[in-house]
Amino acid sequence: MKKLLLAFTSAFVLAMASGASAHKHAEAAITHDSGQVTYLGNTGLLASHGEIQVLFDPFFHNHYGQYQLVPKTFRQAMFNAEAPFDAVKMVLISHAHGDHFDASDVVKYMQMHDDVMLVAPTQAVEQMQSIAGFGVIQNRIKSIDLAYGDAPISHFFDGIEVNAVRIPHAGWPGRADVSNLVYRVTINNQATVMHMGDADPDDVHFKPWQSYWQSKRTDRAYPPYWFMLTPSGQDILTNRINATSATGVHVPVNVPTALKNSGARYFSKTGSSHAITNNQESEKP
Repeated sequence: MKKLLLAFTSAFVLAMASGASAHKHAEAAITHDSGQVTYLGNTGLLASHGEIQVLFDPFFHNHYGQYQLVPKTFRQAMFNAEAPFDAVKMVLISHAHGDHFDASDVVKYMQMHDDVMLVAPTQAVEQMQSIAGFGVIQNRIKSIDLAYGDAPISHFFDGIEVNAVRIPHAGWPGRADVSNLVYRVTINNQATVMHMGDADPDDVHFKPWQSYWQSKRTDRAYPPYWFMLTPSGQDILTNRINATSATGVHVPVNVPTALKNSGARYFSKTGSSHAITNNQESEKP
């Protein structure tokens, strides 16, 4: 991990300082044949394959006193489309909570980058509608309105396949009103990642969609860390969602002892990264 993190950090700093030379270093890092995922903070991820990048839950401000915020240097680079965020084609939002989503930031980013698509639950899009400039970006927004129990849906964009299903927010049924989307995204028809937002780790939500999970193999799943700490969550990751491997996210700054002792993979340091389509781990805490 130290070597990869050092390489990522070096490319990032050089990109901020100079330009062309740093761009070549960053591009080399993010266009690896196996693809790459970089941890931004909480459930924020940058997934890259070839010349295509997608962002998951990248813009938020609320850490609730315990979660990782996206570093200011990363935020600045994203807004400015600087390496390693210079090939973003899509932003995906899991749900409209303050530790995953900020409506003003998303509208601002979309205004600045007119070649980027946004995929988000309707609840998040509704929060954006009253913000100045929304009208300019609305034709590049795919608003997903799924009720609990609705069948998964698929959408195809240029080089990106997006599948989504509504899986309840953790704490079910107490947060049944929250539209939490689990995304299965394939980039360049080669690298597939699954972002699970704040999904509840009860198999009752996953079992009805067995044929959906089996329809495509996921190279890397990114569940909230509590999946690693419950028998049901572990079973979902191992036997239900058809994923080669899983790396926990939404990990508090003070990593729970149970997670440290679990042997599970997880992201806890911003800037950590690993390849998508092989199992050589580099995100070890």
